[in-house]
Amino acid sequence: MSHQNNLSTPLNIVAVSGGLNSPSKTESLVQAILDELAEATQIHVHFIKLSEIGPLLGGAIYRNQLPQRVQDDLAAVEAADALIVGTPVYRASFTGLFKYFFDFVEQTALVDVLVLLAASGGSDRHALVLEHQLRPLFSFFQAQTLPIGVYATDRDFTPEYTVKSEQLADRVTLAVARALPILEWAPTKGKRAEVIKAKTEQANQNLGINKQIEQAEVLPSAAVPDLDAAESRLHQKSNKNLTQVA
Repeated sequence: MSHQNNLSTPLNIVAVSGGLNSPSKTESLVQAILDELAEATQIHVHFIKLSEIGPLLGGAIYRNQLPQRVQDDLAAVEAADALIVGTPVYRASFTGLFKYFFDFVEQTALVDVLVLLAASGGSDRHALVLEHQLRPLFSFFQAQTLPIGVYATDRDFTPEYTVKSEQLADRVTLAVARALPILEWAPTKGKRAEVIKAKTEQANQNLGINKQIEQAEVLPSAAVPDLDAAESRLHQKSNKNLTQVA
């Protein structure tokens, strides 16, 4: 019954596009992933476009210097059940504004949050941006990046930036199909907003991108509420095996 209830609860999906123009290939790619996911399961979407909020970021150093709209977008990221993030490739990496936006995300808020990675570039030469740039960024947050991301090149889109490539559509389908079983079993689906609320409020008050913060190597997880309980189960199993051997 609990699994059925979990399936009936819409996934709180936050999408972030690092594209600086609108329309853009990156926004179209992220939207294609959202559309594919919406066909398979119930989702609630908050779509953050750097093409819209980029000018609002300004030269802020502290999160409380940002406009309320951007603070609300950051809070949405922190409360998401899962993220779909996409960026164009600039100088072999994500866009500067994409990184700047995530510099203001509370650094312990995304532990164990599922992240589907996407990127668009001029050619296949940049395909490894998913592995060399995006995956390490979300590893810092101790988020769980999904195993299959989606990379697209200019030839996958029409001049109007809509997806035209069957190969790209197949890659989107594969990425979503592999993500679905993990997403639908998310134990905190629809509950992270309340769990993470205090972190967001504190970040809005004093988070600065040039402020050094010490943190434990393994952070507490909203998805696994009691790490000590999980560890004790592992140790119990280990002790039982030793007893049987003896």
